[in-house]
Amino acid sequence: MLFSGTRPPSEETADSWLIRLRWVAVIGMLVTTLVARRLVPALPTEPLLLTVAAVAALNAFWMLWVRRRGRDREHPPYMGPQIVADVLALSVVLWFAGGVDNPFAVFLTFQIVLAGLLCTSTTALGVTGLTLIAVGVLSFATPLPLASAPLGPARVQHIADLMAVAALSGFSGFFVFVFVQRMQDLRRANERNEKLAMLGRLVGGMSHELNTPLATILLASRDLVEVGRESANQEMQTLAQTIADESQRAADIIGLMRGHVRPGQLNETVDLSTFVAEFAVRELDRLGFAGERVLPAPEPLPMPVLKAGLAQVLKNVLTNAVEAIASASPRVRTPRIEVTVVAAPGARIEISVRDNGPGIEPDVLDRLGEPFQTTKEAKGGMGLGLYVSSVLAGRMGGDLRVDSPDGGGTRVTLSLKRAS
Repeated sequence: MLFSGTRPPSEETADSWLIRLRWVAVIGMLVTTLVARRLVPALPTEPLLLTVAAVAALNAFWMLWVRRRGRDREHPPYMGPQIVADVLALSVVLWFAGGVDNPFAVFLTFQIVLAGLLCTSTTALGVTGLTLIAVGVLSFATPLPLASAPLGPARVQHIADLMAVAALSGFSGFFVFVFVQRMQDLRRANERNEKLAMLGRLVGGMSHELNTPLATILLASRDLVEVGRESANQEMQTLAQTIADESQRAADIIGLMRGHVRPGQLNETVDLSTFVAEFAVRELDRLGFAGERVLPAPEPLPMPVLKAGLAQVLKNVLTNAVEAIASASPRVRTPRIEVTVVAAPGARIEISVRDNGPGIEPDVLDRLGEPFQTTKEAKGGMGLGLYVSSVLAGRMGGDLRVDSPDGGGTRVTLSLKRAS
């Protein structure tokens, strides 16, 4: 699962459910054409079947395109071209099936409704104009050869009218069902966005209020370091330096959450393998983890990073891993945490933390990373750790993924783009 911060993976884009709607239309056209072949033998069904096949192939292309580009919002849904292609395809089908005299010609107006609901006003007007042109052209189409119908022209026309009404009713019902689902998805997304806005205001206010005391602590701790150095008190100097370092880290994290980065922060080049291994050892010692540790091999992977942000992400992820293993005790006989740092394709470096705890259920996994979504509510968890980590990852130009591998447990991967 890749955290997006505003949109869960269960939601569909508008073009993806339009593709589902089109598959229903393809099946309906195929069934109608096969039935028409039996009722009206003189009807040229070959071009109709070829057109249906072309629509199916085009829809498969759209489906693969949507899946390939994923659900990121950098690529807009191509609703206009899809609906225009649908109008043209339906016009071709009607040209060989009686033109405007065909009872199914009413489906042309359905495309105008879709364009009005899913596209911009300009696109909707364009689709309306194209539909009017198609109606004008179809008025010159050859009428249906009902004279060849074994059941008689009137009987076949009656059957065609019934099929057209039934198809339009079924198609409209399916459209309304899918459209209502889409509206519910948008409503849930709007509720999440409101929570994010509220959280943003809360974080902004708290960050502003915390900056002043943090700055005071930082200045006082630096003065205390000098006092310890002058008095030759090594213990005092060490403690004061620890306070100064942690205060600076807290100030950097607050600044990063607010979108402010100190000059030079991103230019701090570190060997990620060494940095991650040393930090993981210190953090696991602090958390009291006594299980098996698998740490990165000493392969040099230098990269400019924001050390404070990276340290906070690792801290949150390692804490979650230790707590997950502890919650599964005594089912986990040999607690194990594996930390890896590898160079990945696409000029990226991936830092992964994997535990052998109970893993995460799929329905819970879909909601992880949202604010206030936690699996540790009974223990006082607020559900902000992974959310903050995903925000920090985004500020560093990376992303955070969480999955439950086949071998069990949970794996959290921070992917960072290497500087050119």
